[in-house]
Formats: sequence, C-alpha cells, structure tokens
Amino acid sequence: MFDGISRSDAGVALERAVGRARLRFGARGLAELHQAGALKVRFPRVEPPEAVLVNTAGGLAGADRLAFDISADAGARATVTTAACEKVYRSDDHAAELSVALRVARGGRLDWLPQETIFFDRARLTRRIDAELASDASLLLVEAMIFGRTERGERVRSGAFRDSWRIRRDGRLVLAEESRGEGAIAELLDRACVLDGACAAATLVYVAPDAGARLDSLRRALIEGEADGGASARDGVLAARLVARDGFRLRPCLLAAIAALRDQPLPKVWMC
Repeated sequence: MFDGISRSDAGVALERAVGRARLRFGARGLAELHQAGALKVRFPRVEPPEAVLVNTAGGLAGADRLAFDISADAGARATVTTAACEKVYRSDDHAAELSVALRVARGGRLDWLPQETIFFDRARLTRRIDAELASDASLLLVEAMIFGRTERGERVRSGAFRDSWRIRRDGRLVLAEESRGEGAIAELLDRACVLDGACAAATLVYVAPDAGARLDSLRRALIEGEADGGASARDGVLAARLVARDGFRLRPCLLAAIAALRDQPLPKVWMC
C-alpha cells in the first residue's frame, strides 16, 4: 500500500501527498461522503447538489496520489468540480498520479467538471479515468490541460504525461483514449498533428440519450472565441476538442462549450 513516502535517487525519504475522496449522490442529495488525506470536499448551497474538491497540498509533485470515487444513484443529479486549477509541479523522480472512478445509475446524471490542470516544466503526471453508466444515464466529462502559464513567461520544455480514459455503458466500451508524451514536450506540442504550437487544450465528452441532439448547440458555441474546436456525435456519445494558444483564450470557449451541454448555471467556482 502506498504510504505517502517515496525515496529520491539519493535514498532520502520524501513525504508525499495522498488524498482520497468518495462521494455518492442519491435522489435526495448527498448520500455518502468519505474524505482522507489531502482531499477535502465542500458543498455550496445549490440545487442540484454540487461538490467542490479541495487539494490542501496546493498542487501535485512526484509520487503524490489523489483518488476520486464518485457515483450517482438512480435518478440522482450532481456536479463535481474543483476549487481551483490543479498544478502539477516539477518532478525528478516518479510521476504524480490521479485516479478517477465515475459511476452513474439508471436515469442519473453526473457532471465531472474539474478546473484546468496546469502542467509545469519537468512535471510528470499519470491520470486514469474510468466511467460506468447505465443505458439511460448521462455523464458530462471535461478535462483541460495548460502547458505552462505563458503570461508569466513559462514554457514546458520537457516532462512526461500519460492519460488513459475508459467509458462504458451497460458494460459496453463506448470510448477509449490513450495519450502520452515523454521527454521533449515542447517539440511534441509544436507538431501540427498535436497542438501545432498551442499551449492549452480541452476534451469534453457527453454520454447521454440526448447527446446527438446537443451537437448543433455545441458547435455554435465553439464558433465564438479564440480557440479552435470541433465536435462529433455517434450512438449517444458526443466528443469535442478545443485548442488555444494559452489558458486565457481557452477558458471562455470552454465555459461556452460546457454551458451548451448543461441545463443549469455553471459552478460558481468557475466564475471567480
């Protein structure tokens, strides 16, 4: 079991952040809550219920581990977001790890809307997202990555990341994604087939019975702003990509895209 201690190349014991959060939402609101270590959860007084995750460690470094287990029971509706952008700092040894498990029962809806992840030079990150849905359940999943804060003159020259997504509906795999980069990250991002020199990107996935009906409104939302984007839908799965020169230009386009896939206001922490 990971105990929050890792060792540097010199053999020195280093304390690492470990956090776990388990949330279960029922038809009447929060039904179960467990929080441990560096992860805390706060609940604004809004309906449908909204949970705000707080990483008290202030960011992620090598060998830090955060695990999220979020579920919505039959007929439940909930949104889970984060208090701020997550920062992944330089690491000279192991990768920080993020594990996300999402489950939505029949007739339920869950919106997983963490704010952007900021990836610093020489950072290392491994992220795994697994989602299980009933056939008539709905899931909105958004993840955005910013490679360096350009307004501060930061540039990600090297590092390592791996992103693995699996979404299943009634046990059938409906989306699988695998992304990875290691070493000269700047050169990778500069490739035309990757980000073509951009530093910010986002992926939105909406799995729901009305996914196809939302496609036109999402495409209209993507027209505005300074980000490039595209969206497609098939068999109840809608996926969209956004790419922008920096995080400042990405955010308004990302907010518009999220709003097109929701029938309620955006989480207040996104507007602070």
